[in-house]
Amino acid sequence: MAALINLGIAGMRPPTESMPAAPGGMLRSFSPEPSLMEMGTTGTGIFGQGYIRELGEYNSLFSGGPFSAYRTYEQMRRGDAQVAATLMAMKLPVRCAEWAVQPPDEATPIEKECAEFVEDVMFEQIDFDRMLENLLLALDFGAGCHEDIWTITNGKVVLKKTAARMPLTFYTWTVDPNEDLAALVQHGFHGGSFTEFVLPADKIALYTFRQEGANFAGRAILREMHQHWYTKAALYKIDAIACERNGMGIPVGELGTDAKKEDRELFEKFLRSVAAHQSAYVMIPGGYKFGLQGVTGQVRDCKESIQHHNMQISMAGLAQFMIMGQQSKGSGNRSLGETMSDFFYLALQTVANQVGDAVSDNTIARLAAYNYGTDVRPPRLTPQRLIAMKFDAIVDALNKLGLAGILTPDPDLEIWVRRQMGAPATDRATLVKLRQTAMTIGGNGLKARGEERQAGQ
Repeated sequence: MAALINLGIAGMRPPTESMPAAPGGMLRSFSPEPSLMEMGTTGTGIFGQGYIRELGEYNSLFSGGPFSAYRTYEQMRRGDAQVAATLMAMKLPVRCAEWAVQPPDEATPIEKECAEFVEDVMFEQIDFDRMLENLLLALDFGAGCHEDIWTITNGKVVLKKTAARMPLTFYTWTVDPNEDLAALVQHGFHGGSFTEFVLPADKIALYTFRQEGANFAGRAILREMHQHWYTKAALYKIDAIACERNGMGIPVGELGTDAKKEDRELFEKFLRSVAAHQSAYVMIPGGYKFGLQGVTGQVRDCKESIQHHNMQISMAGLAQFMIMGQQSKGSGNRSLGETMSDFFYLALQTVANQVGDAVSDNTIARLAAYNYGTDVRPPRLTPQRLIAMKFDAIVDALNKLGLAGILTPDPDLEIWVRRQMGAPATDRATLVKLRQTAMTIGGNGLKARGEERQAGQ
């Protein structure tokens, strides 16, 4: 290697020799052999015994780590209809999707058997929808987690359940020197008191939403909604006060002549106590005056601001199409709504794929390894396409390309069409065998029909 470097073979130079300057004045240099060491860091703030501090967070309510924000997130998702509706819009399509356990490409017979076994366990022996619902709490809090609870049935290691581990119990995160997750420490109520529980990483399936660096707590979609939720909550209070005060009017009184101090105090008490009631009436002494004064001039309407913040809350989840038609100005049109919803479903497809990967890389990988060994490639949990494809346009395009001789139907194309449609999956070898069988049957049919015609003549 040294001789090649000295000769300058393939443009290589000794590591100490300067490389040509790259555009922009940056020095372009590298070692002739790749370094196998990890030299940098993600920079994630993990202090003490695993307390995560997101260094980029500027709001003191959230800068104390994810645990300090969980109570606020609970208040947001439980007490605001727009927040709850946006979260439901993001979760239900993922939960309602057609999920499948797919064997690896060019699967061997044992790998196909493994996929069938995993499919039976995931869809028949445990509550699959409940597992998805729990993992999707990552949208609310930043991370969703379940613990794999195993049991032995008929000589097989199977899942007894995927036990939910609620985000409100997430306490600290233990990482190894490479900043990979080693364990999650819970602080939760159990057996009549609060206790700490250590969950090793190889016992749980963790889905982290928008993980940056080694921040396994993630960043909830509610974080961006918080400012608008907080402002909207204040506007609701102002609007309620305005309805109460302006709906009836402000009580106004004028004291009579020669009014004494105690008369003034009594009249003030009366004015403060005035409230709208079906049997309300006023009887005042002679010389006193009483009336209800309404607001005059232009008044700021809180509803327009509330609609704006509702829009921003839904926009944080890319679900702004939800409030189209509810606004007083510019309700939008159908094509715009379809464009918005298509982009929304593309985003949800990413979420669904990430959830499938989290389960495949943890729960399913362990289930396959415990029963079939580590040499067998485990299957994957995959969702169908959440966005509805316009198959009439696709079929028309495929037909035209086929008639023009540009596209030839083959097993790979059929596998792609099946995957896009969410139809039952198959592999290339099976398709080739089916096509050969169909051609044999078709050829025998043509031969039989020819013989019948000859016999008829």
